[in-house]
Amino acid sequence: MLRFEKRDKTPVQLRVLVPICSVLLGLFMGSVVMLFARVNPLRAYGAIIKGAFGSAYTFSETLVIAVPLILISAGLCLVYRMKFFNIGAKGQYIIGAICGSYLALFGPATMSRPLLLTLMMVLGTLGGALWAIIPALLKVYWNVNEVIATLLLNYIASYILWFFMYGTWGTRGFPLSKNFALNAQLPRILPSPSRLHIGLFFGLAAAVIVWIIIRKTRFGYEARVLGENERAARYAGINVFKTVIIAAVISGGLAGLAGIAHTSAVLRVLQLEINSDYGYTAIIAAWLAGLDPLVAVGISVLLAALEAGGYQIQIVMRVPFGIVGVIESSILFCLLAGEIVTHYRVTLTRRLAA
Repeated sequence: MLRFEKRDKTPVQLRVLVPICSVLLGLFMGSVVMLFARVNPLRAYGAIIKGAFGSAYTFSETLVIAVPLILISAGLCLVYRMKFFNIGAKGQYIIGAICGSYLALFGPATMSRPLLLTLMMVLGTLGGALWAIIPALLKVYWNVNEVIATLLLNYIASYILWFFMYGTWGTRGFPLSKNFALNAQLPRILPSPSRLHIGLFFGLAAAVIVWIIIRKTRFGYEARVLGENERAARYAGINVFKTVIIAAVISGGLAGLAGIAHTSAVLRVLQLEINSDYGYTAIIAAWLAGLDPLVAVGISVLLAALEAGGYQIQIVMRVPFGIVGVIESSILFCLLAGEIVTHYRVTLTRRLAA
């Protein structure tokens, strides 16, 4: 029979090998699916690399996808360290996009561009933060499982978006708003046709700030202690309520900021499809990075490259884009399985005779 013993300290080599093996196994699973579809995996992966890094334009499009992943994964690194498993970044992303878009659609037309964009980003951040507070309060007051609460709130957020798009915010019966005015469009870094915008700097700044919070502040230390042992944290006098709420606000706020930044700079219109699934992809980025927000920046770019290249193989090789989802879900599954090996020493023992 198998016996699991808690490790006193996780070996460094395991922290490195588990993510690498997870990625390789994920790519292997993707290859198996491609073979069943009679597609050459090597050719497909070559097309993915070309579609993500083949030119300056394709690389800028990869970074466009990476921006929301960087923002969301930075916040997830914080809450996951304290064992608050926020699966609701998708919903927080949607609510942030809705709240920020309100000013873009109904704000004063004479408002200056810097002021309007600042208020949009702040309102989107507040929207995502408030949406994250709901499961945090349920957790600290009634010990409601945050995985279930945040997951269900994703559906509620989606239906709220549907309500506005098929209601008063829609245009002539179509589920999309009117185009954002120039004042409400976040500036882009590179000239057209590139869509890379200054949200990239928001993401890099957020990753650095969250890393400092985790590593260099008392709050970060308390969050790590709470994640290791809640009873010990309470005994040490750590305010669990305050720590959970602040971490949830930071995580939800960054997801909301990602939502409004992407909507304002890339889409320039509020619609049903605002790429909210980035909230799920960012979970993989956070875990692959070992919950380090700085490492998550690089991982986000790699996952963004996988998605950007996925569109390439869909067009060139007629391979369904769903193969990207297969690869990403396989990576996540292998990561979660690898957590057992990372934190526990697994030994095989003989069962004693009765």
